[in-house]
Amino acid sequence: MHVLGHGMGTCLEPKDWPHITLNELNQLKAHYAVLHGQLEIVWRSPRPFSSAVIVHVTPEHADAHTKNTAQFFIKRSHGSFRNVDDLLQEHLFIQHLADQQICVPKLITHTENSTALAMGEWSYEIFERAQGFDLYADQLSWKPFFNACHAAKAGQMLARMHRAAQGFSSRNERSAKYLVSNQKLLESEDLVSAIRHRIEQSPALKAYFQQHVLDENFLTQAHVIHQKIKSAFHHQKKIWTHNDLHASNLLWSENSSNAEISSVIDFGLCDYNSALYDLAVTIERNFIDWLELKKSDQGDYNTIYIDQKGLQAFIQSYLKQAPTIEHLHILPELIKIVHLDFAFSELEYFIDITHNLNHANAAYYDWLISHTDWFCQTQGQAFSQFLSKLLPVRQVELIE
Repeated sequence: MHVLGHGMGTCLEPKDWPHITLNELNQLKAHYAVLHGQLEIVWRSPRPFSSAVIVHVTPEHADAHTKNTAQFFIKRSHGSFRNVDDLLQEHLFIQHLADQQICVPKLITHTENSTALAMGEWSYEIFERAQGFDLYADQLSWKPFFNACHAAKAGQMLARMHRAAQGFSSRNERSAKYLVSNQKLLESEDLVSAIRHRIEQSPALKAYFQQHVLDENFLTQAHVIHQKIKSAFHHQKKIWTHNDLHASNLLWSENSSNAEISSVIDFGLCDYNSALYDLAVTIERNFIDWLELKKSDQGDYNTIYIDQKGLQAFIQSYLKQAPTIEHLHILPELIKIVHLDFAFSELEYFIDITHNLNHANAAYYDWLISHTDWFCQTQGQAFSQFLSKLLPVRQVELIE
């Protein structure tokens, strides 16, 4: 029987990675003292790129009257795209944020004094269960917040994280090759040449584009946008960033519109980027209902839901607490192509790791191409204009 989870659309799909089993968890006991006892799986993650569970651990000598149970979040990734060293880079950043009073899950160290473990073909990491209510547990990525208050809290949190990250000493980029969210293509002098070079250097991408046309209209759109922002973007100060701060990666103090954020989770895409890049990614992932985007035979897009109230609340809250970002005025253009690096990385993952051609085609046609194309049409242009109006007047400058 297929295990279902989130896929590339609105419907549940068979997961690429099987669920973690009790047998696996019992094997992990030899490495993690916190797992000694009776284990019960109480939740399984529906997310696509890994397998994860929450487990109850009842100590071996607990009696019937003792409620001395603990809960842990256990995540397993395939070693082909996340090895121990890859995970340890994430963990150093998580620990730094914890030291700066950002609410993140506590990492658990195993018997060899590390927070990541290789066992067989898998890489494991264990956290204490994060505090709070997972209000968006069943919500797909690219779905807006439930209300503007939640969006405002997310803006505050992103600003706090950007301030906290400035003290993180690492200047190294991620060692991982697949599923990485960075700004390397955006930092190039010639975006189209950089895209073609990226494809040529990747056997997986090269093989894919021997069967699929690299859309010239998309390349032209991306080039024109990049020309407007590249000079200013080159001056961005770089810090480590989350790069995936959507609603599903936040836990909340209560089930209400007034809830505070109690934990930030899932740093699987964190990398050495700029605050402006992370801000653009966060906006792109939270306030446009991309999963409803459909293209007509005439090449026009249907009108999709834009969460303007949420976006306004998010931007206002972010700007009140964020560190100074130079050239903030390029944000409405940057957002049109901010997804490119991760989209190519995801495409490579689907070709090379999961061999899922349907997902690969969705990543290329429905995300990589269609998102930029939507921004270049009527509703997308209106979105960018609305975003511009939310920025401080002194920052809204003409883009040369």
